[in-house]
Amino acid sequence: MAKRILIYTNHFYPEQFKVNEIVDWLSEEGHTIRVITGIPNYPSGKYYKGYGLQSIFKTNYKENVVVNRLPLIPRGNGNYFMLVLNYLSYFISTFFFTIYLLFKKKYDYIFVHHTSPILIAIHPIIYSFFYKKTKKYLWDLDIWPETLEAMNVVNSKLILSQISKVVKFIYSFYDKILIASEGFRDIIEKRHKGEVIYFPNWAEYDIEKNINDKETLINIPKNKFIIMYTGNIGEAQNFNDLIKTIKQLKDEQIYWVFIGGGRFKKELESNLEKNNLKDVCLFKNQVKVSEIPSYAKLANAMFLSLRKNHVFAKTIPAKLQSYLAMKKPVIGVLEGEGANIIKQSKCGIVEENGDYIELANQIKIMAQHSSEELNAMGENGRIFYNNAFSQYKRRNQILNLFD
Repeated sequence: MAKRILIYTNHFYPEQFKVNEIVDWLSEEGHTIRVITGIPNYPSGKYYKGYGLQSIFKTNYKENVVVNRLPLIPRGNGNYFMLVLNYLSYFISTFFFTIYLLFKKKYDYIFVHHTSPILIAIHPIIYSFFYKKTKKYLWDLDIWPETLEAMNVVNSKLILSQISKVVKFIYSFYDKILIASEGFRDIIEKRHKGEVIYFPNWAEYDIEKNINDKETLINIPKNKFIIMYTGNIGEAQNFNDLIKTIKQLKDEQIYWVFIGGGRFKKELESNLEKNNLKDVCLFKNQVKVSEIPSYAKLANAMFLSLRKNHVFAKTIPAKLQSYLAMKKPVIGVLEGEGANIIKQSKCGIVEENGDYIELANQIKIMAQHSSEELNAMGENGRIFYNNAFSQYKRRNQILNLFD
C-alpha cells in the first residue's frame, strides 16, 4: 500500500548523495514523497547553475516526488564562519517550512538523511508534536558529538557532554535509527532505546554496473602505475601526511590522480608544489557519478585514507564500497572496520598505523604486481561487495522499512 513519506536532507540531486537513490527506490514503489532540501551548493560552495534563489519554489522531481529547495547561504570557501551561516540559514528556512507543512496533508513516515549537522533532525520533532502517529526514522551518517571531537571542532569535555545530552534527547523522538557502520552501534544504543538498524552505504547504479564508456578529459602518462583518489578532499583524509608517501615515491614510475573538490584541496595543491611534487600529481574537479567508472578504468589502484582516530576507526568510508564495486585494487590508510574489509576481501593493501613511509614501501611492491594479480584483487573486492553491500540488498532493506 502506497505511503506518504516526508524526507529531510541537507543534500539532494544534483548533489551526489545516496539519499537520491533512496528517493528513486521509494518512488518506484508508488509512494508519494516530499523532499525538503536546500539549494544545491556542495562541494563547490556556490549555487549550482540553474539552482539559484529562483529554485526555492516546489519542483516536481518525478510524478510522485515533490522537491522543496529552501533558501540558504552557500558554503562559500568552507571556513567555519561560512559553514555556520550555511547551517543556520538552512535551519531557519526549514523551521518555517515545517510550520507550513503542519497545515498540509499528514505524512505516514518521516525519513531524515543526517550528514551534518544534527540540526536537520530537530524539525521532524516539531512536526511530531502535532502528528504523533507519524513514524520517524533517522539515518545517522555523522555521529555527534564524536565527529566534532575527532575533527578538533570542539575540544571542551563540558561542551561535548552537553551536546551528547542534546543528541540523546533528539534520538528519543525517533522510532528507528539507521547506522552505516556496526562500529557505532554501542554509541547509539547507549543513547537510543528504540531499534538500531545496520544500513551501510552502497555504490551508485552506474558505479555498481561499472559502466565505463564515457569520455575522460585528462591526460595520464603511459607506462606508470596510476593511483587515483575520487571524492571529497578534506581534513579528515589527512592528505598532508600523504605527501610523505608521494615524496618517497617521486623517483618511481608512480603517478597520482585526485578527482574531486573540498575544503583542503587548495592547501594540498600548494603543499605539493612546495615539495616539488606537482609533476607526479594531477588534479581534476568533481565529475558526475556516471563518469567515475570511466576515470577509474585508467587507474591501477584506488586510494582512500582517514585520519587516525578512534571515531574514524568505526567508520566505513562510502568510497570503499565504490572502489570494491568497480573491481579496482584498493590502497587504504585507515584502521578499524574499513581496514578489516580490505583485509578480509583481499582486495589490496592497508596501512593501519598511519606510517606513510611504510605505505610507500607497500606501494612499491604493489606496483610490481602483474595485471593478472591486480585484476584478482579487483575481483575479490567485487565478490565481497556483492555479498555485503549491493544495491539489491539495500533496496529491499529500505522498502521493508516502509512496508
